[in-house]
Amino acid sequence: MKIYISPFLMLALATFVMVPGWAQAHSEGFYISGDIGVNFAGGFDTTGTSNDRASVCDEYINPRYQERASCTGPDRSVGGRWENEFDRATGILAGGAIGYSFSGHIQNKNSPLGGLRVELEYFYRQSNYDQTADVPLGVGTQGQKLRDEIVHATDRIGSLTSHNLFGNLLYDFRNASRFTPYIGIGGGVGFTDVEYASVWARNNNPESITTGYGLPNAAEIQQNLAGTVSVSQNTLSDVLYGLQILFGVDYAVTEALSLGLKGRWVRFNSFRDETGIMWDPLRSHEPNLRKDGSEPVRGGLETDNIEFFGVSVNLKHRF
Repeated sequence: MKIYISPFLMLALATFVMVPGWAQAHSEGFYISGDIGVNFAGGFDTTGTSNDRASVCDEYINPRYQERASCTGPDRSVGGRWENEFDRATGILAGGAIGYSFSGHIQNKNSPLGGLRVELEYFYRQSNYDQTADVPLGVGTQGQKLRDEIVHATDRIGSLTSHNLFGNLLYDFRNASRFTPYIGIGGGVGFTDVEYASVWARNNNPESITTGYGLPNAAEIQQNLAGTVSVSQNTLSDVLYGLQILFGVDYAVTEALSLGLKGRWVRFNSFRDETGIMWDPLRSHEPNLRKDGSEPVRGGLETDNIEFFGVSVNLKHRF
């Protein structure tokens, strides 16, 4: 998995090296804040799955599919998977929060606990991958298709978007100047959508297709397969759980208003949508295996862990 380490370290160093010193925190109470910035998303690996079966079990392709026990019997083979990978992406980051500072509740003004605050944060991010990648590996029925009939197989990831709700615990390093650096940690959920598309195209020359080899109607199967395509274009969805590390510095414009720079590193668990992929057409026909509309074919997509680094300008108003 590819992640952005350098921007994270550079912003962290800039935050704590350029700040003139530690000192008194701002006043206690509620505040609201808003962010606008950019995100740098890491690359990720994908695994696609499908309940499709071998092309010889497709009634549109093989009218004599019932003669094969592997297509109709209790031990019939179902499913397969394929793998791919995608590089890094960038996009927008925006959000807002409502929080509370506990500084006034600490009787000892020199106590390190005086810098604590909590907040509930919402943020939106969109990472524009816009990448198309050839499918390098298939397992099971998907591996058979790649070997015996497919001449062009690609996955495409458009944009990854998420609406995120996090609870954060932060610490302000109390500050005699107008600058207040801080660090924090948070946990929450991300309602995540991924734009996904794929194209699997078969050889136009039936003589170059080996699917059905050895069957009495092999020539018919190969002729029916030649030039067919399976195409999908879907928006996949999942709810992810995440952890974030926050750091930044605020500059007090007035007693109530501050302007700051915020950095964050966010890591979510793997994305998974098990049934969101539909190929329409499937081998240039309706997305099912039978002409009566039965045995529909669906697929899913899973990624490894998803993470990104974000940097934003932050405006905070204290009541």
